[in-house]
Amino acid sequence: MFSKYLWLFPLFISVYLLYTHDYLNKIKFDDFMQKGINIIGNIYSSLDRNPNSISEANVDQKVFAQNELGKYTNLKDGLYISILGQVFDVTKGAKHYGPGATYHVFTGRDASLAFITGEFNDEGLTDDVSSLSLQKIKALNDWVKFYNENYIYKGKLSGRHYHEDGSPTAEMHNIQRMLKQSKELELNEEHRKRMFPPCNIEWKPDSGTLVWCTKKSGGIARDWIGVPRMLFESPGSQQSRCACVKLDSKEYEEAKGMLREYVGCDKLSIKCSVKIDNT
Repeated sequence: MFSKYLWLFPLFISVYLLYTHDYLNKIKFDDFMQKGINIIGNIYSSLDRNPNSISEANVDQKVFAQNELGKYTNLKDGLYISILGQVFDVTKGAKHYGPGATYHVFTGRDASLAFITGEFNDEGLTDDVSSLSLQKIKALNDWVKFYNENYIYKGKLSGRHYHEDGSPTAEMHNIQRMLKQSKELELNEEHRKRMFPPCNIEWKPDSGTLVWCTKKSGGIARDWIGVPRMLFESPGSQQSRCACVKLDSKEYEEAKGMLREYVGCDKLSIKCSVKIDNT
């Protein structure tokens, strides 16, 4: 760890030798040493800084005005798009975003809503995403991740999602809250799938739908098999999926209100021929 600073020792030795030979007696030694220490401290600090880290002050946080972003719709100036107020240079994808290409309508503006609706008209090419559900906001954020991974981030767009100083607006704060909710729901669903793994399902014209449980059904490995049950989203819901349930588990006792046996299927059977009907 300290090997890269070994070269500093000869500097200290040189100062010491100069001092002992009265070379520095004509100047105030304390001042000289303090200046030397400051210089060395600055060198040390610069060496110890992680070259791969970028401080917040150095991060490119350019904030575009709408009329400024509108200039980037051609190959000469570049092709820029905005999604949820974040601006990306997509020039390298000119075959998709260049003049005459399918997605050229996205350049020079924030048309976030159209990423979800696919409507490339005046009403659809808007940054107003207030009509989108939690799941669709998550899908839109997945597009933001895609552009971050595949294109060049250039800054933010002032307007609906960011203020002129780059700080998030109330609408952006709401989107962030929705994304947090979406993540929590995703984690809850993952936890639920581990408690009640999906069944294997097969449909055949002559025999109908067959559901069965194994120790790896639903792609979730475990040391028990379980029996097929209809698992509803909530006690009053009409939507269900087939889940493998361990009857002697605490989870089963706690979720009985959301579980139902398949008609005509033995309650202890690990395989059932059933009628799937979520209507």
